Amino acid sequence: TKWPQVTQKMAKVVTMKTSSCLAPASYSPCRFAARARGAHLQPTTPQGASCLSGGDLLLRRRRVNGNGIGKVDEKRLLFRVGSAQGKINPSTGLPIEDSDVVQKKEVTINGTTWAYRCTEGAQDESDKTKKKPAVVLLHGILSSSYSYRAMIQIMGQAGYRVVAPDWPGHGLSSAPGEKFTFKEDDYLHSLKAFLHKLQVDESPYVLVTQGFILGQYGLLYALKNKDDIEKLVMFNTPLLKKTPLPPVLKSVKGSDGIFGFFAQKNEGPLEEIRADNYMQGGSPYYLDGQDATVYQEPFEKQEYRDAVQSLMNLVDYEDLVDRIDQGFRTWRKESLVAFGTSDFYVDWNTASEWLEDKRTNIRFFTFSDKMGHSVQDDYPERVAETTINFIEGEDIQRKGKITRTG
Repeated sequence: TKWPQVTQKMAKVVTMKTSSCLAPASYSPCRFAARARGAHLQPTTPQGASCLSGGDLLLRRRRVNGNGIGKVDEKRLLFRVGSAQGKINPSTGLPIEDSDVVQKKEVTINGTTWAYRCTEGAQDESDKTKKKPAVVLLHGILSSSYSYRAMIQIMGQAGYRVVAPDWPGHGLSSAPGEKFTFKEDDYLHSLKAFLHKLQVDESPYVLVTQGFILGQYGLLYALKNKDDIEKLVMFNTPLLKKTPLPPVLKSVKGSDGIFGFFAQKNEGPLEEIRADNYMQGGSPYYLDGQDATVYQEPFEKQEYRDAVQSLMNLVDYEDLVDRIDQGFRTWRKESLVAFGTSDFYVDWNTASEWLEDKRTNIRFFTFSDKMGHSVQDDYPERVAETTINFIEGEDIQRKGKITRTG
């Protein structure tokens, strides 16, 4: 395949393989765009997007080095071509937005609307999959449940009840209500009320966390609600203080200065928060334009920017990491720490180091596939497969030698 000329240091290309199937007219390959140095690179209609067996979409993406030479990476996405555009459910006459498995719902908790994606799981009482635990997927700051969209579908098709909320001030959830103070406990208490309202906490469930701050709040939630947790999974969540905040988060929080001097806090409301740049920055792959828009759209509104700014202003990042570290030294629930090794925000070796004084009930796994900070978005099939294997007691390999306490 002939690649178009690249004039920026980094670019994404979508190519077509020869295929006999046709994409519906509503699908536009031109929607794929790259963001480089703060500007969108909108390609001309690419050589296409291949409709493979089953109608899956194959993307080829490459990261180009300073000499304009890059490695081509492939990944298969589970989204049906045109699944969200122009299709009608014949039984309801309504448009199909995601899939027949994944649903979008919302509930109101203390004046705040929590939006969430979910699957119902197995409905047949005689079906063995009915005994599978519910799975709760928590995203990190500036992300949303959209990052889990394919993983939700895969696990739903495997018979799991999956609940993936958008934290307040993120995704399709509303900005927090007037009584919300943006302190850590507000987020934890609100999450507790959300899961109770959905009756998820009626029996132990699997909790999955990923990402900065809100993903870390998910770990604090697990420590405070141990009896509710059957198993715990941590994807690319910062665990050591040596992992710095990414640049976008630093810009929201402002500078703490040097030894407490020359601190520069942001005064007044922020005019811009680039969630799209943040989601792009941790991955070896380029976001396509539609995905970038989904992540960025909430933060085009001032109340969402204010919510993130208030959250970051109240976070003591180093103290948060310390409390998580101390808490998990006595953690006894079966857990999995699974990291993508191409994360530009969190070095996977920090997870290995973090585990050195933790109990052996916490297992370590690194994905052999090329994955960045949002592993669930980079390769959802592999991440879902690993999660299901862990839940069902299958063997999980781990990389490297780790010395840990019993």
